[in-house]
Amino acid sequence: MELEGKVALVTGAGGGGGGQGSAIALALAAEGADIAVNDIDLKYAQQTADEVKALGRRAMAIKADVSVDTDVNKMVEKVVKEWGGIDILINNAGFGHPILVEDMTTEEWRRTIGVNLDGPFFCSRAVLPTMKARGGGRIVTIASPAGKAMTVNGCAGYTSAKAGVMGFTRHLAFEVAPYKITVNSICPGMIMGFGRGEHGPPPPQIQAMKDRSLMGDVSTPQDTAYAVLFLVSDRARLITGTNLDAYTIVPGGKDHWDNFVKRRKEWRAQQKKGK
Repeated sequence: MELEGKVALVTGAGGGGGGQGSAIALALAAEGADIAVNDIDLKYAQQTADEVKALGRRAMAIKADVSVDTDVNKMVEKVVKEWGGIDILINNAGFGHPILVEDMTTEEWRRTIGVNLDGPFFCSRAVLPTMKARGGGRIVTIASPAGKAMTVNGCAGYTSAKAGVMGFTRHLAFEVAPYKITVNSICPGMIMGFGRGEHGPPPPQIQAMKDRSLMGDVSTPQDTAYAVLFLVSDRARLITGTNLDAYTIVPGGKDHWDNFVKRRKEWRAQQKKGK
């Protein structure tokens, strides 16, 4: 167990093993880490905490709104007081829904930015003292391809926040490198599998995403969890300030690749005729 003796805080991890945050929490626990499970709803946080305990690890469920700095500070203080410190922070909590800019209220904009950008800032800032005191740490933030390209899956607030998260990751990595703290982000793409009793996107949307995927498939919560495990492990001890694309979307998708293969075959046929 590579993470034996480590303490991890995972935000937005409620709802049991079907969601991305809970899958990350359980993967870290399976490698020996004790898990502080955060969610805005204590009931959902407790579901994941119970699953972590079933793996033989310590777990605590904490209700906190990551977009509120006082909530975040109290959450981190609780973990440090009860368990002595934090070694790993996973900024997973996210929020967003499709809405046009002209229809978006100021409250909706601020809420989306608050959870997706303020949240990682508040949480990262809060854990830095304990990570420094423990001689290092790992911070991983879940970003999104929406932060790098045009998308209809999110909204302006969501895409802006995710772009900001990747910029924040690069800057924070520079600041904390002398303290042996690495900071990275992951773009997991669309996830198949949801907590809180959600059923995921409808089949037409799933197929559309598969068609745009270079590998012809969509991500699972476990795919994201595996990427997180790598970045928090000693194998990634020198990797910092980077964004890991755990899901590759190409312009034109699979049709683009099929057209490329077709053109390549035609070109080869023409080359043979010319000889």
